[in-house]
Amino acid sequence: MTDSPAPARSPALRRPARLVAGICVLGVLLTALATWAVARADTNTEQRLLQTQTRQAAAVLSTAILTIQQPMNAALAAQGAIGHGRDATAFTRIFAQVAGTGKTFTSASLWHRQGGSFTRVAAIGDAPGLDPQGPQMQDFLGQALPGTTFAVRRVDVGAQIRIAYAVGDPGSGYVIYAERAIPADRRAPVDRNSAYADLDYAIYLGGTTDTAAMTTTDVDPATLPLTGLTAQVSIPFGNSTLILTTRARRHLGSGLSERLPWILLLSGLLLTLALALVARQLIRSRLRAESDTDTITTLYQRVDTLYGEQRSLSERLQRALLPQANPGIPGMEVSSEYVAGAQGIDIGGDWYSAIAVGDDTFAFVVGDVSGNGVDAVAEMARARFTLRAYLFDGDGPDTALEKCSRQFDVTTDGHIITVLVGVGNWRTGEISVANAGHPLPLLVSEAGASFVPMPVGLPLGAGAFTYERSTFTMPPGATLMAYTDGLVERRAEVIDAGMQRLVEVARRLGSRPLPSFVEQVVTSMRDERMVDDVAVLALRRVGV
Repeated sequence: MTDSPAPARSPALRRPARLVAGICVLGVLLTALATWAVARADTNTEQRLLQTQTRQAAAVLSTAILTIQQPMNAALAAQGAIGHGRDATAFTRIFAQVAGTGKTFTSASLWHRQGGSFTRVAAIGDAPGLDPQGPQMQDFLGQALPGTTFAVRRVDVGAQIRIAYAVGDPGSGYVIYAERAIPADRRAPVDRNSAYADLDYAIYLGGTTDTAAMTTTDVDPATLPLTGLTAQVSIPFGNSTLILTTRARRHLGSGLSERLPWILLLSGLLLTLALALVARQLIRSRLRAESDTDTITTLYQRVDTLYGEQRSLSERLQRALLPQANPGIPGMEVSSEYVAGAQGIDIGGDWYSAIAVGDDTFAFVVGDVSGNGVDAVAEMARARFTLRAYLFDGDGPDTALEKCSRQFDVTTDGHIITVLVGVGNWRTGEISVANAGHPLPLLVSEAGASFVPMPVGLPLGAGAFTYERSTFTMPPGATLMAYTDGLVERRAEVIDAGMQRLVEVARRLGSRPLPSFVEQVVTSMRDERMVDDVAVLALRRVGV
């Protein structure tokens, strides 16, 4: 007796399984595609944000380089004024404050070229890592003497790494040599700045990222090079180059953009499972052929609609995260000038900026951070990039200032910031401005020169504040000049006298070409007693 074959499954019983499998495959594919698209968009955005923050960190590093150069340049200039000889008075006076154990430089020395070689005139601090009697020292000093830039190299002193600098004056034949020690933990002093808050970094000297070229880092050197999503910026460094490589410590974008791929993945899988269960239940309840066809068709339409919405959401998110820029200002001539203060070597926080923000519109900003030095410049960079972001987003000058007022606090930042923000239409000449404690801008036209009246709000850092917007129209040929208070302030003089003097100077020079106008205004307003930095931005309406 033989076993009878098992009965074949009927087509009606096979259809639910096939449809459920099809929905699962389709749902998983569409979910995977949407998740990949959103994750890719988020990665691209993270790369752009990382690159932007890396450029800000590079700007802070460039500023720190300047502060290292300043005592060397100041001492070289003062020493050159003394003339030739072995009188090292100027060098000793300046470097006694910055060279030695626990100071900016571990050692410093003054050299003078005699014939074809250099002779050491004076030395301060520890013994240099580079042999003073060796040919390497003579060659290094010779690189600096042309005076076009400073020479720089790495010097290894046992387990310690030092950076050697040399600055020369070909006129006097003097060269200043100094060494700065890299901390034992390899941390760069600039990483205390907020621009480095969310970054791991490694800085290399010499234009390569070899392990031997690494100078400072905030990670274990054994784990270098940095891996994953990284950014890299090259920074001129005397006759060499610094390469700053960074990696984000956390997600730089919004929390939603970070979680959205997982939200889409989970919701897509749950939706796929739900649709599969619904389809199975519908088909099993109606095994009739025509009813099965209608039910399956309707189900697929619903699946296509839901996943179409997911794809549309991914596309909109990607477009929203892409930056938009439209540089250039048609119909407007722009000129500017920045003059450093007459005393001191610290850098101030004055700045100006003019940008195109639309087909017909442009924006300009002039600001001044209280105090000076690296911290003031860092605050200036933060305020500048923050305002640019708001203006690029289409905020008016009053709204941009109001948002910024919530992000700065003098009790924690140590600075207050005065800012004048304007948004204009180059076709109509209409200008809208808002003022956070800044001097009034000056409008120069055929009718004369006068300050633009407007409400003046609190400076940034003084607390959250609501600012008022004022609007006026620039006639063709008119010039709008915005400036920082260093242009009009003098010691032992009320500021109103300086403001009136500016009106008279601008009225007398208003017909000159714009670059000459700005240059002559600054020259006429400044004297030896003015110690503050000056930033001037002028816009002249030249017609459509």
